[in-house]
Amino acid sequence: MLIGIFSACLQKQPVNDVPDKLKKTMQQFLEQSAQGNTTGTQFTVEEVAYYAGPDFYECEFTVRMKRLSGGDTTGQMQARIKKDYSSVSRKY
Repeated sequence: MLIGIFSACLQKQPVNDVPDKLKKTMQQFLEQSAQGNTTGTQFTVEEVAYYAGPDFYECEFTVRMKRLSGGDTTGQMQARIKKDYSSVSRKY
């Protein structure tokens, strides 16, 4: 019994990778949306703050936008992402 308790204490806790998965999902969404974008804008998701709802994540992203013709800016985008990361609904 003592061995079971000791080995349970040694098990590593899984790394919380939710923020990374949210950023990756949003990055893919923006890249797919940009395929029809004729302005040549590239998006880079830099940060995310989120709230975990029952079936979704309510997210606010910091996104860097760079135009291929020059110039860049950083802005905020909000989106709701399903917990299985299968759907993104962008608010702004």
